[in-house]
Amino acid sequence: MSATMAPDPLKLPAHPRASQTIDLNGHRVAFELRRSARRSLALHVGPHGLSVRAPHGMPWPAVEDFLRRKADWVLRHLHRYSARTAPAWPAPTPAVLAHARTVLAARVAHFAPLLEVQPRALRLSSARTRWGSASTRGTIALNWRLAFVPTPLLDYVVVHELAHLREMHHGPAFWALVAHVLPDYAERRAALRQYALA
Repeated sequence: MSATMAPDPLKLPAHPRASQTIDLNGHRVAFELRRSARRSLALHVGPHGLSVRAPHGMPWPAVEDFLRRKADWVLRHLHRYSARTAPAWPAPTPAVLAHARTVLAARVAHFAPLLEVQPRALRLSSARTRWGSASTRGTIALNWRLAFVPTPLLDYVVVHELAHLREMHHGPAFWALVAHVLPDYAERRAALRQYALA
């Protein structure tokens, strides 16, 4: 008779498309397992939990062994996401979105000259997995929910995306540019991780 695993007291996020469960260092992890014509295993931990990509012909014991060897990494990232708070975001009514655009546009107008950039357009985003993005065409997209987080955290995202208009990567030159405007960007980024979009 197999032992029944106790529920995980830390309430780690279970993937909404979970098809497998595994015990990792005493924690039950429900994860999505997808097979494809790839050659190796890949892990991804996001707001929705753990997703595993495996080759078609790889037997389950090999997948299980890989996950147990990566248990510390998986649990560390799952704990980080489980610690996030999910604010009661307002409904995205026309009035709320208009307010968000006004707030975000003002912060963009404030920081763009400091970074010596001029975005071609500002687009509001409703993404559930990212706070912002920048395109090579000069457009930046900012999640409308940023208008409802503390201003220092909003400013970090604005500066981050504006900096991409000069440095379209996350290399040392990019982070040096961000640090030139926001020397404490790392603390702001860490604080923002406590807010869950989904």
